[in-house]
Amino acid sequence: MALPLDPTVPLAGILLILLLVWLTGGSRHARLAGGHDAAALLAAPETGFTTSDIAVSADGDCAIARDPAGHVAVVFASGAKLAARRLRPAEIVAVTLSAGEDGHAVLAIRTTAFTHPDFTLRLARTAAEDWQRHLAEMPA
Repeated sequence: MALPLDPTVPLAGILLILLLVWLTGGSRHARLAGGHDAAALLAAPETGFTTSDIAVSADGDCAIARDPAGHVAVVFASGAKLAARRLRPAEIVAVTLSAGEDGHAVLAIRTTAFTHPDFTLRLARTAAEDWQRHLAEMPA
């Protein structure tokens, strides 16, 4: 004897799973509170980056930093965590600057990296221009 399948049972199960993910913070997105967060992450032993200059995007999604020798690293949101990595001149494909909202300039960095290849920072126009120049002059 075949039992009839109620189509609401699978739908209710899916909705219950989505509700549990939402309630447990599964949709959280990490944000940088300021330059000190980014500098601390970059100074960690895994990255070992000494920050001399840092800029945090207005939306808190990304930060860019430079060391005294002119090397550049980025800190970015990766889901609910923050990640950091150095940028090498050979992996940078393009650096563009465009007008953004609220008077900010948008600095877009495209790289050849497999994971998280693109970075977008909303900065003051002069800061964005300075970082565009730093990226062009970065030592190997």
